[in-house]
Amino acid sequence: LQQNARQKDDFVAAFTHELKTPMTSILGFADILRSGEVSPATRRTAADYIYHESKRLEALSGNLLALMGLEQQPPQLEAVPLGRVLQSLRRALPQGSPVPTLPRSDAVVLAQPELLCDMLYNLIQNARKATPADGKVEVLLDETPTRLTIRVQDTGCGIPPQELARITEPFYMVDKSRSRRQGGSGLGLALCSRIAQAHGGTLAMESELGKGTTVTVTLPAPNQTAAELAQEEPV
Repeated sequence: LQQNARQKDDFVAAFTHELKTPMTSILGFADILRSGEVSPATRRTAADYIYHESKRLEALSGNLLALMGLEQQPPQLEAVPLGRVLQSLRRALPQGSPVPTLPRSDAVVLAQPELLCDMLYNLIQNARKATPADGKVEVLLDETPTRLTIRVQDTGCGIPPQELARITEPFYMVDKSRSRRQGGSGLGLALCSRIAQAHGGTLAMESELGKGTTVTVTLPAPNQTAAELAQEEPV
C-alpha cells in the first residue's frame, strides 16, 4: 500500500511537472509576442518554441490516452504474421544512424498488429537515441511452439542498475535533460510495457553502463503457421 501510494504521488508530481514545463515556455513566448513590436528573428524564435512545446503537449496527451485505453479495454488479439508487422515497421522508422537491423520472419504471433508495431517502433527509437551513430541496434527473434521472444539490442550508453526497476514507470526518465531535448516525456517505455501485458506477454530489460541495453519482449504464439494463416486469408 505504501509503495502504491508513493507511485501515485510520483505520477501526479511528474505529470504536473511535465505540464508545467511546456506551459511556462508557451506563456512566456506568447507574452513576448503580445508585448509589442518585436524583430522578425525574435518572432520566429517565439513561434518555434510555442510550436515545439505544443507538439510535446499533443504527444503527451496522446500517450496518456493510449495508456488509459489499454488499461480500460484490452485489445482484440488475432493470429498475425510477424513479417507483416516488421514490414510496417520498416516503413515507419525514420532515416538516420544507427540504422536498425530487422530480421525476416515467417513466425505468427497473437497480437493487435498496430499496437505491436507501435511497441517495437518505440523500443527501437529509444535504442537509437541512446546509441552513437557508429553503434549497433538490432532486433533478434527466438521462436518456440508456445512463445515468441523479440529482443531489441543496442550498444549505447546503458542504464544504471538502480534505475532498471523503475524504468517502465510512467514519466520516469533516467536522464531527464537528454530525454526532453529529444522530445521524450517518460511515457514510451511505460506504454511498451502495457502493450506487452495487454498481449499476455512480458517486457524485461537488461543493461550495462557503457555497453548497451537489451529489451526482451515475450509473447504467446498461436497454434498456426504463417503458411496456414495465409491460406485462410481472402484473396
